[in-house]
Amino acid sequence: MPPIKLVIAETQYLIIEGLQSIFKRYSDLQVVGVMVNKEDLFTNLNLLNPDIVVIDPLNLEDFRVDDISTLETVCPGTRILIITDISNTDIVRKIVEIGAKGYLTKTCDEKEIIDAIHALVRGEKMYCHKVVNILLEGQNQEVENCEPTLLSEREIEIIRLIANGYTTRQIADTLFRSFHTITTHRKNIMKKLGINSTSELLVYAMNTGLIQPREQLASNK
Repeated sequence: MPPIKLVIAETQYLIIEGLQSIFKRYSDLQVVGVMVNKEDLFTNLNLLNPDIVVIDPLNLEDFRVDDISTLETVCPGTRILIITDISNTDIVRKIVEIGAKGYLTKTCDEKEIIDAIHALVRGEKMYCHKVVNILLEGQNQEVENCEPTLLSEREIEIIRLIANGYTTRQIADTLFRSFHTITTHRKNIMKKLGINSTSELLVYAMNTGLIQPREQLASNK
């Protein structure tokens, strides 16, 4: 299989060097360009035809958040992976709403970056834990830190159903998936979150806003 072609769109030297150093360690990844401003990015995008643009939209010269929506239009098939600092939930929600399918922060580690790239290539959306919290809770507040647990949309959906009292069989029926598929999802969720029981998962769901305490209590009646 051909390597996954990456373009890095960033202005901070240390971040660029760090990303390049990480990507060089993987034979299936190839950095085909580094862009430090909006003009260079849009001028070279069609020529380079990358699979993934790794971008900090808040730190790229002349780039505006609204420009994210045109990236995939300019180069069809290209996926956007945001790696940036989170300062305000309004900005986070706007970035996701206008087309970013991957959203990490600069606290995420190497494995999470690589996992996100592969997920985007498979057509999945991948957001870090704090981004998920913001999208689900809709709270307008400043964000101080980010726990870099990556969950897919399907995994989030399954967590909410589990937290609301659904059995594995009921989840399978609700989502029109096999019992085996849902069982595998549950195992993957537990592994990602580093938890070992449904009760811990309920606590996680309530703490992250996936479910409110009153909803969980109602489901147990």
